[in-house]
Amino acid sequence: MESSVNQYCTIINFGIRVISNRNSSKTIALPKTALKNLSDGRFSKLSIQLIDENGNKFLKLTPVFDLRRKIL
Repeated sequence: MESSVNQYCTIINFGIRVISNRNSSKTIALPKTALKNLSDGRFSKLSIQLIDENGNKFLKLTPVFDLRRKIL
């Protein structure tokens, strides 16, 4: 795991991941530390978006707060 910092953000590199074929889907396993750092363990769902910035494509993972789970 490598990290770098520039004036706009901190980037933590979790290495190269294998894309597995599961039925008709593709699956990527993320390390537990990546998800823990993303949400501090408080969220069980993620919003996933494909971002294209001037030809540079990346996935954006955002924790989602589930109100129904907290109310019940």
